[in-house]
This record gives sequence, C-alpha cells and structure tokens, in this order.
Amino acid sequence: MIAGTPARAWWVGLGLLALAALALLFFGLGGLQGLTLQLVAWQRDFHRALTMAITEFSGTPSPAAWATLLGISFGYGVFHAAGPGHGKAVLTTYLLSQGGAVRRALGLSFAASLLQGLVAIGLVVVLVHGLGWVTRQAMGSVAWVEQASFLMVTLLGGWLCLRAIRQLRRPAGAPAHAHHRHSHDHDHDHACCGGHHHVDPHQAADWRTALATVVAIGIRPCSGGVLLLGAATLLGQFAAGVAAVMVMALGTALTVSGLALASVMARGWAERQLEKQNGMQRLGRLLSWAALGGGLAIMTLGISLSITGVAQPTSGPLLGEPPARTGPAEPASSSSGHPLGG
Repeated sequence: MIAGTPARAWWVGLGLLALAALALLFFGLGGLQGLTLQLVAWQRDFHRALTMAITEFSGTPSPAAWATLLGISFGYGVFHAAGPGHGKAVLTTYLLSQGGAVRRALGLSFAASLLQGLVAIGLVVVLVHGLGWVTRQAMGSVAWVEQASFLMVTLLGGWLCLRAIRQLRRPAGAPAHAHHRHSHDHDHDHACCGGHHHVDPHQAADWRTALATVVAIGIRPCSGGVLLLGAATLLGQFAAGVAAVMVMALGTALTVSGLALASVMARGWAERQLEKQNGMQRLGRLLSWAALGGGLAIMTLGISLSITGVAQPTSGPLLGEPPARTGPAEPASSSSGHPLGG
C-alpha cells in the first residue's frame, strides 16, 4: 500500500498534465473537426442574422429591433466562444497547470472577453473613423494584432516555464511549495479581509502573470465584432454596433467562464488526490512540474500560431464583409489556418 502511493501520486500528476494537453487539443484538433465545422457554420448563420438585424435597426430603431440585435449578438458571442480559439486553450491550460481560485477564473474569463470587445471597438474607431479605412482594410490589420497576441502567448509560456524551474531548483525542504498552493486556495480570503499593510511578493507576481494572460488573450479582437462595427458604421449606427459588440463579449465571457470553472474543478480534484497520498512538500514538487508542463504547452502553442500567421498573413475573416447601405453582402469563404487561431 505504501509502496504504491508514490506511483499513484505520479499518475494523478500525469493526469493533470494530460488535462492541460487536452485543453489544447480540444479546440479544433483531431476528431473534433466535424463539430468545429458545424460551429463555424452556426457562426456564419449568426453573422447573417446580425447583418439583417443591424440593417433593420437602421431603418426602424424600435425596441423590438434593439432586442433582436442584442439577442443575436449575445448568441453569436456564446457560439463564437464554443468554437476553436487560442484564447480558450491558453486560459484553460493556465488554470489547469498554474492553479487559481474560482473568483480568479471568473475574473480572467470576463476580463479577457471584454478586452477583446474593447480592442475591436478601438480598432474600428482608429482605423475606420480616424484614418478613413474601409472595413476590409481594418480586417487586414487584425492579422498584425494577432501576431502581437501570439508573441505575448509565447512570452507568457516562457515566463511560466522559468518560474516553474525556479521553484523546482529550490531546496527540497523549502516552504515555498506549500505557500504556492496556499496563495491560490486563499485568493478570495486575501482579497476580502482587511488589515494587510503590504503585498505578498509571490501573490503580486502571480497577479502580474494573470494580467499578462488576460492581455495576451484579449488583444486579439473578435473578427465578428470588427465586421459588425464596420456594418454599423456604414449604416450610421455605430453606437448601436458598440452596444451589440459589448453584449457579444458578455456572451463570450459566459461560455469561457464555464470552461475556466471546469479547469479549476479539475485542478482542485487533482490536488486533493495528491494531498491524500503525499505531504505538502511532495505536493508542491508535483505541482511545480505541472506548472512547467503547462508553460511549455502555452509556449509551444504561441510559437505554432506565430509560424502559421507568418505563413498565412492574409487569411480572411470567417464570416464575410459587412453590408453596404443597400443590403447585406454574401459571406466570404472560410480561410484555412491554424486550428486554434480562430
């Protein structure tokens, strides 16, 4: 029984790393190609409905037209988040391998989704309203923003690897391993209680890493949001387009938060299994190895996305060009690219 305990602990640790790897494989690789194509088809249907809704709203801005536009925008955000995308893979891998409380998982999900909406709005304001570009030109600039996002993902993975290596290089008896887990499990308590007159350096570094994760995910704008704002601009309804994009971001946040909560629960289960069979010292060691594996996975994903983006810099949007004032345009054909780049 005692001899089998370390083996069981390693199996649980390997299971945690396997879950992090599956988070990368789930969104578009392998046998889920059919489901991915169906989700993309639904997204196209939603975009056609958005095109019709914003066109109808521009003619008759009634409460019913508002409800239709916002409702379809919310649905588009939900289904867009259910499709392939590097942001969801990065977030779930981060939470599985690095840990985090429920409150943090929800905060990261909503912050990254809302940032995507704000970046889409800012992109259209600067390029279309400020510089006079057409929407297709603005969509072309998204590729450059994507490359910045992929670079940040690569740097984030590298930083997580370095942090995990430093933890593994500490003496075996150092208490930092137990504190690593403690800081995650008691995020909520530290944030809510009073009387703290300084910031724990470990906790501050962890929040900086979380912020870097949000920025790496959120600076890539939703292509559907950019297209919708372009259509709204052509129809003279930019304010309505902004409202629709923010509702779209809310729908995305709800879906992503579900994935984040699942990651936190899986991580918590693995930690409980490890804690039953090991002391805090060995537990911290295994979690540090999991953190290293997660960092390597995120860094590999960022490099892969960057290479794909350089090889296919002119990949078009999935959902088509916004309408002219006279009516909706036909959707553009789907572009091929990295399965996690959507």
